[in-house]
Amino acid sequence: MWELIDDGSFNGVKKYIKADGDDVSVRYEQDDVKPHIDRNKAAQNEDFDKRSELWHAASIPVGIMYEWITKHGVNCWNPDHADGVKKLLNSGEYRYLKVKNIIL
Repeated sequence: MWELIDDGSFNGVKKYIKADGDDVSVRYEQDDVKPHIDRNKAAQNEDFDKRSELWHAASIPVGIMYEWITKHGVNCWNPDHADGVKKLLNSGEYRYLKVKNIIL
């Protein structure tokens, strides 16, 4: 029987734990990212000042960050993984995480 240990109210990822004798398992479930993706798509259509020194490039839900760590070994918070983050954001699968239509 899985027991909820974090309701995901902070980051959108629910965490469950299950103990079976000496074995302990943890399961993660992410909230629906569709509203997040829809907001990013809308932002891609807005104008932005290309002369600015800083641009808001992407908005990545925490559940997607977990997916990247487990599937691709890319940690968004690790500066050494910046090239991997750029590669994933520029890929067709994750292009809607960007808030501007730019190549990183």
